Amino acid sequence: MGRRTVTASIAIAGVTALVLTGCSVFGGDDPLPKPTGHAAPSASARPDSGTDGSGTGGTAQQVVTKQAVPAGTVVAETDLVSKSGDTAVHVRVVADDAGTFDAQLSGYRTTNPQPMTVEFRRSAASPGDGFDWESVASTTWQADAPAPSSVSLSDAGSFPDWLHSVVLVPAATTQAADTDDSDGSIDADRPWVGSVLAAATLQWHIPSPYPDLHVQVGAARAGAYGWVFDAAGDKLTAPGSGVPTSYRVSHGDDQTTVAKRFGLTLAQLRWLNPTMRVHGNGWLYEDTDLNLDPAGR
Repeated sequence: MGRRTVTASIAIAGVTALVLTGCSVFGGDDPLPKPTGHAAPSASARPDSGTDGSGTGGTAQQVVTKQAVPAGTVVAETDLVSKSGDTAVHVRVVADDAGTFDAQLSGYRTTNPQPMTVEFRRSAASPGDGFDWESVASTTWQADAPAPSSVSLSDAGSFPDWLHSVVLVPAATTQAADTDDSDGSIDADRPWVGSVLAAATLQWHIPSPYPDLHVQVGAARAGAYGWVFDAAGDKLTAPGSGVPTSYRVSHGDDQTTVAKRFGLTLAQLRWLNPTMRVHGNGWLYEDTDLNLDPAGR
């Protein structure tokens, strides 16, 4: 569904939003903080973890809604094949009967048996890529075991089409199974461990739950003080101006008020930002960037 804003381990959690009503962010009756100044979003900014990509302390908010397609519907299908052709597996994503999806693996073959991991990523992936802390449904099997027939994508929510790629990554050997290395180190003869061996793009066939979603700029307010940007990175300050594509969270912003500023429901804001992280009280992390473009999930 178009370009993706880059995401950590994802968990489903319901969070009660706290709308700021004149109280200090830190308690008491102090006035709300004034907007903090921000530059345009940087290329390294991540919508769920700040510019440093730490992703610590928050909970990803997934959209829980009615089933997008009937159970048993295949919504994505691809082949994962290494560049040499010696390792391959067929992947298809199917709707389950719980409103989420499973990835079915079949035809796994390799001429180089080794511990292997399959995982789904938000970003596009290529052979040789390294670790991705935003990967979802990471599942590992050992060299002497078959690939699993099914992997749950429940952590990706009811609309997993924000996941851009699926990859195979050689996994590390456990100490107990690797006692014969001449130098005593783990996987000394497998320097490629942890690097993507095979990658494929996921083409999804899931209808949008909000096909007519229109995001508009509203006035800054208590709980939604941050800057709004268009696709060129220019600030949009006047209500109703331009086409907003991203929002920089300011000090004291909360998820419910930010959604209202752009004429969105909380479920719509979460759908636009499938890896959005919040504090337990509903406040968003200062200086993180939220996506406002349906094509940029």
